[in-house]
This record gives sequence, structure tokens and C-alpha cells, in this order.
Amino acid sequence: MFDLDGTLVDSNPVDSQCYLQALVDVFGFDLDKIDRNWGNYPHVTDAGILQTLCQVELGRVPTAIEIGDYQCRFLELLVLAVSQKSLQSIEGASEILEYLSMDDNYAIALATGAWKQTADFKLQQTRLDGIISPMAYADDAHARVEIMKFAERRSLEFYRQSQFETVTYIGDGVWDGIASKQLNYNFIGIGTGKRAVDLLATGARSVFPHYLDIGGIMSVLST
Repeated sequence: MFDLDGTLVDSNPVDSQCYLQALVDVFGFDLDKIDRNWGNYPHVTDAGILQTLCQVELGRVPTAIEIGDYQCRFLELLVLAVSQKSLQSIEGASEILEYLSMDDNYAIALATGAWKQTADFKLQQTRLDGIISPMAYADDAHARVEIMKFAERRSLEFYRQSQFETVTYIGDGVWDGIASKQLNYNFIGIGTGKRAVDLLATGARSVFPHYLDIGGIMSVLST
């Protein structure tokens, strides 16, 4: 089970920039007052962060219309940003997905904190669409743990299984490791430097900078 931003797609900087700008454009928030350390939010997902910010800044949760307007503006900004500088997948992402999809011993899924329309756009831009299925998004739940549960249930149905022997989540955020521990999933981190150290501290079985070492990743998955 894969995360998306920073895990399969190198999108964290542009994603954060567009997310923040959409807050200004739709809600008129003051960026100087917004905590940009996503790890400080109760739920590190597009839906969860927006709800928290609206509760703090507006004293209420966003309406369905506001959420729709925000999603549209967020996507518009992403499309514009990508037209100026194309998105890239994490090295080896397509290869590891293809490799796993060809092995009957594995089922693959996506559980992302992004909304469906922006997640699908990023997958299309990096040509990762069509490789991974099923998927769960921030449209399904605010909490990452719940999104991951949706992905697992959809996977059981999609692959016609009553249960999986193990579930491994692959992500780039500390919150990914925390959620994995809460669900008793194995966790593999994607990152380098301090991030790699932080991911190991959450209980990651191993951390890789990318997916070029397919043998190493498969060794961790199979033990």
C-alpha cells in the first residue's frame, strides 16, 4: 500500500505551494498565520488540514460548497504550476509498481492524503495512472488511518481475498509511520537525510531514497 506525494511522485514542494495559495484565493487566509509544519495537524491529509484551518481561522468547518471551490482552485493552481515545470515520479516508482503487479504473491493499492482529483492529475502527469489499483483518498476520510482502512477493504474486494497475510505501507512522512503502527501494518520509508532518520524512529523496517534497489525492497517485503 503506497502513499502518493513524496512517495511515488516528487510533488511535495509544488503541492504545498498550491495548497497554501488556494487557501488565500478561496478563504482569504493570511499565510503568515498558517502553520506550515503539516505534522502539527491532527490529520495530515488535504481534507484534515483544511478542516483544522477553517476551525482555527473561521471558527467553523468548511461548507461543502467551499470545499468544492477550494478543490477546483487547488487543481487549477497545480495544472498551472505543472505546465511551467513538469512533475516527476520518484526514481524507480513505475518499475516497482509494474514488478509488484506482475507477482501474484502481492496486491498493490494507493492510500493517499490527497483528494481524488488532484491525486489522479499527479498520477496522470507522471504516467503512473493505470498501474496501481484500488485507491483511497482524502475524499473518503479526514484521518489517514481511515483512508488506509478504505484501501485495505477495497483491496480485499478487488483481489477477492478474505484477508492478507501482511500489509505494508510505504510512505515518506512520519505520520505514515505513526498510522502504520496504529493499524499494525509494516512500514517502509522513502526519504534521505534527517527524514530517513525520523522515519526509522517511527518504526520503519527500512528506508530507501527511491525504488531503484528493487531487490532490496523486495527483500524487506518478503521477511
